[in-house]
Amino acid sequence: MKKTVLLMGLCSLLFAAEGRYEVTPTISGVFPEGNTDLKSELSVGLRVAKYFDDAFINKYEIGAETTRAHYKDLGPGTGNRQAIISRFFIHGIKEFEISDKAYFYALAGLGYENIRKKARYGNNDSPYGNYGLGFKYDIAEDLSLRAELRHAIKLHSGHGDNNLFATLGVAYAIGKKPSKVVISTEVETPIYDTPIQAEPTEKVDDEPTETTAVEPEVVQELDSDNDGVVDSADLCPNTPTSSKVDEVGCVKAITLHVNFTSGKSDILVNYMPQIVSVAEILKNETNYRVILEGHTDSTGSEKFNLKLSEERVKAVAGQLIRLGVDSNRITTESYGETKPLVANDTAEGRAKNRRVEANFIK
Repeated sequence: MKKTVLLMGLCSLLFAAEGRYEVTPTISGVFPEGNTDLKSELSVGLRVAKYFDDAFINKYEIGAETTRAHYKDLGPGTGNRQAIISRFFIHGIKEFEISDKAYFYALAGLGYENIRKKARYGNNDSPYGNYGLGFKYDIAEDLSLRAELRHAIKLHSGHGDNNLFATLGVAYAIGKKPSKVVISTEVETPIYDTPIQAEPTEKVDDEPTETTAVEPEVVQELDSDNDGVVDSADLCPNTPTSSKVDEVGCVKAITLHVNFTSGKSDILVNYMPQIVSVAEILKNETNYRVILEGHTDSTGSEKFNLKLSEERVKAVAGQLIRLGVDSNRITTESYGETKPLVANDTAEGRAKNRRVEANFIK
């Protein structure tokens, strides 16, 4: 009973916050080591895990498993008795992406082993340490296969009665999906055109005559929003005066399709040329500064997406600073999922909406 209460307490602490979870029923081959006098058996279990997107250890899981283990021959007249072994554990897991669907992972953790129907060989209840390696493959949107090899070392045993586990599991994911990379080949080239300026009509003095000549009035085309583009050529007539605009009077923006590896805010190298372009604009146009806007797709909760967009837009800002841009010239704004470019009903659409935009203003 106490162990059950402890396990429930761990559940409530580990999974109190919203996010993405993974439920995995498992079956394991258990291979006893040392002086356990137990035969190799099968064990069934259940695990529940929670992802932590931006942490180094990006997944923690708790689990329980049960084995009906048979003792080896205990001697004349003793029969072939059976032990019922229950194990409870918590693991920290670090996943490494191999491809869009495949992951290698390492785990380490602690557990507790409870043995009922003990024989006389000193197989006692004991905490144990766990470590292991595994492989996960996504077979559907939220469904994965897991294969794992794990070694459990009992801590209070003087008999070396450790166990080796070979485990297979089917993992079902629930909730917010860590931002999985959909690599976009689209690269938007920044426009460096100087805003069109209205040129005044050149005045040519007439030769003096006996009569007084009336000079024609110079007519200057209107630029109502004072953005440097006359009204007749201005497709965005209401832009703020301080905005940096293109040749048709619209705010100059570069859409940075900077996608991120699952559970990371690190910027992949193939997106750096766009960030370098923004840095070059700021270095060449010293009277301008930049506003970076972070956006996400609609997968998951609004609160989670707002935090995610904030962390990733700060990652882009950090790269600009590293490239020599003064931090005082950079402002970051986070919008989460509230300003999609396209609908979020396809994987391609969601990939386009996971973006950072740069707007230049004076």
